[in-house]
Amino acid sequence: MLSQDLRSRRLRPLLSATLILLLVSACTQMPAPVVEPPVDRTDRFTLPNDATVAPWHAVNIRFKTPTTYNTGSMAGVPCIHAISNAAWSFWVAPVPSAFADRSTLSWRWFIPAAIPDADPSAIGKDDAPARVVVSFRGDRSKLDAAERATMSLARALGGLELPYAAIQYIWDAKTEPETILPNSNTSRIKKLVVKRGAEGLADWQSFSRNVRADFRRAFPGEEPGEIEGVGLMTDTDSLGGKAEACYADVSLR
Repeated sequence: MLSQDLRSRRLRPLLSATLILLLVSACTQMPAPVVEPPVDRTDRFTLPNDATVAPWHAVNIRFKTPTTYNTGSMAGVPCIHAISNAAWSFWVAPVPSAFADRSTLSWRWFIPAAIPDADPSAIGKDDAPARVVVSFRGDRSKLDAAERATMSLARALGGLELPYAAIQYIWDAKTEPETILPNSNTSRIKKLVVKRGAEGLADWQSFSRNVRADFRRAFPGEEPGEIEGVGLMTDTDSLGGKAEACYADVSLR
């Protein structure tokens, strides 16, 4: 029989890898359902440009300095102003059930400057001045054993209900737009580059994506389920630098 010490040594790498995965994958973890806000229009779900107004709220990780998300204004546009100083946190909103089957996600962001040396394809350099994230529900029983085990361990060890699948829309200095990049820890999170290079920095940029078409590209052979939530993230915890961005007019129709 294995000694207790030997069993402990063999378990440590698994537990360490699992905890690292929990910290990284939580960036697209959507919180438990909250009371759905009133919807003024029937054709779209529009989120407020005010960080203090529901359903926006924070998802933080213990032992990490949180990015701050405040109500602000940039170039005369009311916005959610994110400032990250060697920090990480996620600003999220659950999508009401009446809009969970919609396809078009629109938003604007203002990125004053790039993050030097950031690289979304490199482990340890995956900081981003701005991310807009959409998560999807799905049948977890169809995932392979490794992914199901990851989700079970996340729930058991960290109390995190990881999404079935998620797409992060990102800006990058070098990567060609429309490139889909993998997450280094799980196949259920993909990054999709929507803007490249210095053009558009320090100015408002508008985007509109068919998230269901993007899902089919990011997860070939799968059909997208209901949309679970939308999130914003500005993070600099990997390289320890500073970044800021403003987000506005996030809507789903």
